Amino acid sequence: MTDRDDWTVLHHLAYVYAAIASSDGSVSNDELEVFCKKLHEWIPEEDPEDLMSTVMQSIAALGEDKERGELGHLYRSIGAVAEDLDDDARTAALDDLLEIVAADGQFEPGESDLLRRIRQAWGADPTAEI
Repeated sequence: MTDRDDWTVLHHLAYVYAAIASSDGSVSNDELEVFCKKLHEWIPEEDPEDLMSTVMQSIAALGEDKERGELGHLYRSIGAVAEDLDDDARTAALDDLLEIVAADGQFEPGESDLLRRIRQAWGADPTAEI
């Protein structure tokens, strides 16, 4: 089981990015590339190896959670991002999520549902259509 006690907002953001990238059943190479690029834009000075470690930790944690049917960690990460980022940063993160979803050229119903939940949790217009 992944230890999340020392997770930063970057870890939580990576977890949310991983969740949206895998919400259609798998993470494509195109989604992973956009996921990593977008995460790097948040902290450009981050060492690429450290960033990749954060990405891999988040993907591994998500995989463990999915195997156990545990959604609580996803909601905690969504909440952690909501608490730590201001309105403009959450809007930028939502834009990132849309780019990650679009990276593989497919938009599945599961992706849309998760995006709606995140938008609501982050204070975006809950009635807006995706």
